[in-house]
Amino acid sequence: MKNIFNIVVLTAVVGFVFVSSCKKDPEPTIAEIKVVTQDGVPVPFANVTLTCTSSVNLPCEIEITGKADENGVYAKEFDLPKVLIVTAAGNIYDTIISGTFPDTTMTLIRDTICGQTTISIKPEQTSTQKVILYDCK
Repeated sequence: MKNIFNIVVLTAVVGFVFVSSCKKDPEPTIAEIKVVTQDGVPVPFANVTLTCTSSVNLPCEIEITGKADENGVYAKEFDLPKVLIVTAAGNIYDTIISGTFPDTTMTLIRDTICGQTTISIKPEQTSTQKVILYDCK
């Protein structure tokens, strides 16, 4: 009788281990925004703002701000799927050298560029959206 009880307990433990080891952990829900110029060049350290969309005239309760990395990519993990408006702005720099050597002057020009799009964040996936920045108006 004791052997039958041990076999039943051992079978239950092995079954529990087998079932629990087969359970797959859910993938995170991530939004990845790539900030680029109209030429496709990444804009490093661009400011990124994520806000909600509303089909009725209710105030937006989501406003997430962040900065893209040196490759122009901003990533954020979410608990639930969402559709958000993505607004991004960054600076591009250009150097103009005028005059003839040795009487030259160097001028550094900074241009602010902006862009907006939407992103649909799907559950348990990495949703990627590219934001193309143009001259701000």
